[in-house]
Amino acid sequence: MPILLQHLFAIGGFQGILLFCLLSIGSQNTKANRILGVWCLFLGLFFLGILVHVQNELNVFSILIGWNIYLPASYGALLYLYCRQAITDRPLVWKDALHLLPVLSCYLLNVDILFASAETKFNWTTAASDGPISLSLAQIITYVQAFVYLGFSFYMVRRYQQQAKQNLSDFNPEIFRWIWVLLILTLSVWSFKSVSSSETLYFLSITSDIIIIFLIYGVALAQWRNPRLFTINKIEAIVTLQNVSKETESKPEQDKHNSGALDVSTRDCILKDVKQYMENEHAYKDNQLNLISLSELVGVSTHHLSEVLNQHEGKNFYQFVNDYRVNYVCEHLIKGSKPKIIELALDAGFSSKSTFNAVFKQFTGLSPTQYRQKVQNT
Repeated sequence: MPILLQHLFAIGGFQGILLFCLLSIGSQNTKANRILGVWCLFLGLFFLGILVHVQNELNVFSILIGWNIYLPASYGALLYLYCRQAITDRPLVWKDALHLLPVLSCYLLNVDILFASAETKFNWTTAASDGPISLSLAQIITYVQAFVYLGFSFYMVRRYQQQAKQNLSDFNPEIFRWIWVLLILTLSVWSFKSVSSSETLYFLSITSDIIIIFLIYGVALAQWRNPRLFTINKIEAIVTLQNVSKETESKPEQDKHNSGALDVSTRDCILKDVKQYMENEHAYKDNQLNLISLSELVGVSTHHLSEVLNQHEGKNFYQFVNDYRVNYVCEHLIKGSKPKIIELALDAGFSSKSTFNAVFKQFTGLSPTQYRQKVQNT
């Protein structure tokens, strides 16, 4: 192994242990922090374990050979649990311990190897043969759990994203973009790993190790600085109370107008009442507004309100409410209002500067400052 790579693994290993301490100690750390901390610890121990026999000779640490190589069998579950906790901050329950089964099965399959003598394990790692069948089974489990949990994670994040759009008006859309980047890069890492068994493609395995060091440790540092970095407030309660149908978004445009429980005229009346309430009562200025609370205010069921917005207005709840908020800010900027942009944003119903900036650019294609400059120039 090149000396530069050895230094990278050593630095990565000690950083993993340090991040574990930072993310685990202190009352300010959330459940997501602690799960990410365990992931960093396992990554750090894995990379340090690689260095135990890097010189191809017995040493005082050779007895530790093998104890690190099954840790990657936990990475898929840790990714899934981290994404779930980061978004919802829901309580962990005892059945979550079932996610440890893949990594535990790898250790149980190879318990005889783990407790073998240092010389036996050293000979096993330096032998040209593939080793015992239990090691191959553990490797299969490691790759299978990675891709299975990635599938679970993709489905879960997509589900939460759809529920947020259908039910919540105030969340930062950038949150989901960064989570998707994390998932896609993790998929790339495991894809590289799965095709790098041959010596000609070994560089892919090294590349994936470097990616995961910078990726996970970068996320860990960001999570440590902001423990609620990816949290969507009230999303878990919304998912529990409200299961909005996803079928309307997948139907052809020409079928939307004739589908659903309500006829066209009823939808039109409900939408008229909702718009009138939004404009007269300025309900959009409430940054806690969600589908359930708005349905109660206008006196219709959440299911019917969602149906009206999706099928008659062609928008989800997030788009419907934030249209009012963005238009409110734009109108005041066009009028040349003196208050600062952030004051207008908070008055319009946005709860934070980061959420406002992300939503405003999503709806107008410009940042708030660029929009004001454009208005002043014209």
